[in-house]
Amino acid sequence: MTQIELQNISKAFGSMTVINDLSLEIEDAEFLTLLGPSGCGKTTILRIIGGFEQPDRGRVLFEGKDITNLPAYQRPVNTLFQSYSLFPHLNVYDNVAFGLKIQGLKDNEIRPRVEEMLRLVNLSGYEKRSVDRLSGGQQQRIAMARALINRPEVLLLDEPFGALDLKLRKDMQIEMKRIQQQLGITFIFVTHDQEEALTLSDRIIVLNEGIIQQIGSPTDIYNEPINAYVADFIGESNILEGVMHADYDVTFSGRRFTCVDFDFYPDEAVDVVIRPEDVTIVSPEKGMLEGVVLSCLFMGVHYELQIRVGQELYLVHTTIPRKIDQHVGIVIAPDDIHIMRKGEVEGDEDI
Repeated sequence: MTQIELQNISKAFGSMTVINDLSLEIEDAEFLTLLGPSGCGKTTILRIIGGFEQPDRGRVLFEGKDITNLPAYQRPVNTLFQSYSLFPHLNVYDNVAFGLKIQGLKDNEIRPRVEEMLRLVNLSGYEKRSVDRLSGGQQQRIAMARALINRPEVLLLDEPFGALDLKLRKDMQIEMKRIQQQLGITFIFVTHDQEEALTLSDRIIVLNEGIIQQIGSPTDIYNEPINAYVADFIGESNILEGVMHADYDVTFSGRRFTCVDFDFYPDEAVDVVIRPEDVTIVSPEKGMLEGVVLSCLFMGVHYELQIRVGQELYLVHTTIPRKIDQHVGIVIAPDDIHIMRKGEVEGDEDI
């Protein structure tokens, strides 16, 4: 069921247009991620949903009701920012309980809800702790408990892991997904971190300069990028110039290949995307292409090779190291060759 709908939203700051005629439907209880580089409009979209910014044009609907002009405090949403904004003079209990006290609830109503939230974020027994004596991850969970205790129907999260170190960030990703699934409410998450988006999301929206490039599941976004921008932004890719001669028939790197794509114009110029992990290295005589190893770096779980094939440079991930200047063959399976029209962007009809 559609819970939130943005209809033809546009927003400019001065002469700079940040969002241009954007339409989007957000489903009930999904984990939706807005993904893109700094300045792409993702935080502005979040703030428009939350009521902190007004669109110049367009409407915001919640379960079919127009809330475009509704102030933030009257919307059934809450927001968790990168800066947790905990009150240093209050202990954990009073930080979490703050919103309920503002509503005028009595202590016997507040206490069980605070205890419920602390259990949810795995911090039972921390009620009397000073927030200044908590770790970054614990502070983040207290901020989440405070945001959730008012029982919002939607939680907006604006890069909440930005201040955490790598290991703690990964731990908190697991915690956040568990909490979202346990509560069954809608999470709208803003990040520029591709790995976070792929790990957490039910759906990802890839943005660039205020325009939606692609919407899909993490698997779809990674395996079937709609254009070179998405392919380059989500993970690492080899993006090559190619010509699609006919259905399932493409030329790139000076050789003709069989692929699984179709419905292109005859001899149409295309972008060919090949993920580094989808390139198989063989002996030169067994390869579809032949190249020379320029570099071999150990990355922990794999080796990252740069291989020159003619005038092109291939990035390849493999578990077997190769020597610099070694001649190798390259094999690419048909379903690992992704063909995209140049400049293609997902239209509103696909949203």
